[in-house]
Amino acid sequence: LTHRPLTHRPLVHRTLPLAAAGVAGALLLTGCQDETRLTQLDQSQVSTEELVGEEITLTNEVEGVYGEEFLTMGDEQTVVFVTDMPAELSPGDEVEATGTVASGDLFSEPGDRERLYQLTDEENANYLVNREAEPYLTDATVTVVE
Repeated sequence: LTHRPLTHRPLVHRTLPLAAAGVAGALLLTGCQDETRLTQLDQSQVSTEELVGEEITLTNEVEGVYGEEFLTMGDEQTVVFVTDMPAELSPGDEVEATGTVASGDLFSEPGDRERLYQLTDEENANYLVNREAEPYLTDATVTVVE
C-alpha cells in the first residue's frame, strides 16, 4: 500500500469578507479565539485572490491531527498542511501555525476518502470530503504554544 499525498486542488474563486484596505495589516493573524483569523477573513469582503500566496500566522487550539500530513484548528476546523508535524501533538494543544494561504476544494479527488479513512474514522473523513471550497494553509510550520 503506497501513501500518496492528499490532493490540493487549485484556487476556486470565492469572496472573503474583509475590506481590502485591511489586508496588509491583517496578515499577521494571531490571538486565541474560537474561529481562526483565516475564517474571519473568509467571512469578510476580501477576495480569496488577495490572500492566496500570502504568508500568515494563526494561533488556536488543535481540533484534529491527521497523521504527519495535516491538522485542523479552531471551531471551524481550518485545515493546515504541515511540513513537519510536532511530536506528540494532540487535540486541545494550543499551536501557532505559519504557512501560505491557498484556497480550494481540498479532498475531492478519487481516493481521497479512502486515504482519509486511514487517518481518521468514517464520520470525520466524510466531513472533510464534503466541505465546500475554502481557504487553508499549506507548507505550514507548527509550534506548540507554551
